[in-house]
Amino acid sequence: MLGFWYKEFPQYPKDHKDFWRTRLIAHFLLITTSYFLVLTLLNLFYFASYELALIDAFGLFVSLGIYIWFNKTANVNIAAWAVTFMVVSLFLMFVISVGGHAHSLFWATLIPPLTFFLVGRNWGSIFSAVAFGVCAYLVYLQQQQTITIGLGSLFNLIEVSLAHILIFRFYEKTRFSAYQHLATRNIEIQHLAETDKLTGLYNRQKFDSELSRLIAKDEGVQSTNYLLICDIDHFKKVNDTYGHLVGDRVLSEFANILKDKLPPNTLIARWGGEEFTVILTGESLADVTTQANQLKEYINDHPAANIPITISIGLAHIKFGSTVLNTLEQADKALYTAKKNGRNLVYVSDNNKISAYQNSIKQPNKSNVNV
Repeated sequence: MLGFWYKEFPQYPKDHKDFWRTRLIAHFLLITTSYFLVLTLLNLFYFASYELALIDAFGLFVSLGIYIWFNKTANVNIAAWAVTFMVVSLFLMFVISVGGHAHSLFWATLIPPLTFFLVGRNWGSIFSAVAFGVCAYLVYLQQQQTITIGLGSLFNLIEVSLAHILIFRFYEKTRFSAYQHLATRNIEIQHLAETDKLTGLYNRQKFDSELSRLIAKDEGVQSTNYLLICDIDHFKKVNDTYGHLVGDRVLSEFANILKDKLPPNTLIARWGGEEFTVILTGESLADVTTQANQLKEYINDHPAANIPITISIGLAHIKFGSTVLNTLEQADKALYTAKKNGRNLVYVSDNNKISAYQNSIKQPNKSNVNV
């Protein structure tokens, strides 16, 4: 029943501004249809109040008519105005017909939350002001009268209280759902803002942020973090020979190799073009240098996207008291030296001294890197 009642409109997906208005219209029409049905039967058979039963029956058929029309047309604006006019007119008609007695004035308290949501704050204010003005006038007419609290008053209080609970339960659901959707979208936006679209790695902005955090974090301790800048040698020739689409596949597959062959939780980013930056953790500079050379040897022996490539690597220690720019400059100088001296090499910048990787051992150190 409820699945049938709450029809899904493809033109109003969950992130559409009118999605929750469609839900409120369906929600409220379900409530009013149920209410008017019960009230019609009560006034007809229990209270023998045929005038009120007629008003309630009219409300029942109007609610069903609006719902059927809305399901066929999906016109949110017209449906919202139709529901608003129905609510205000029927509530006021009922309140006036009983002269404001039997606590019927409480029904007017449902008008603001409904009209504000359906037709906006300006028209909601107008409808609410009119309704409360009528209520104030009816109270004025009741001055000096003795008020009798009967069963009708009890029913009015119970019905209005239940209606308020249902309406505000719905509002809370919309607020919570909107908050969850916004939080999800913020996560997606943040991911897009810090991710390179081609490779799926972090981008330069995210890398700079993480590098800055590491430099600040290492205060008072000896850092075990090292920065590598990897450059694919002669990458322009790959683009010129095979085309840019193949070049993109080489970059993408090279990024996957980095993620697969470097230790878990290694921070890897695409620095720009064919340059990639890596933050490695190791026991010593020699340990990290060995890992870098093992990576270089693996790339040398395994083509990316069926294209043979080599890489040059510049490596520097990430030190507290330094800066992002200075750390990058040290690694970049080492990279420049590697490229200048023939490429497919690993060079290290240590205390402003540039030196080549000297260890000739090429067997993988499985405790450090899986190649």
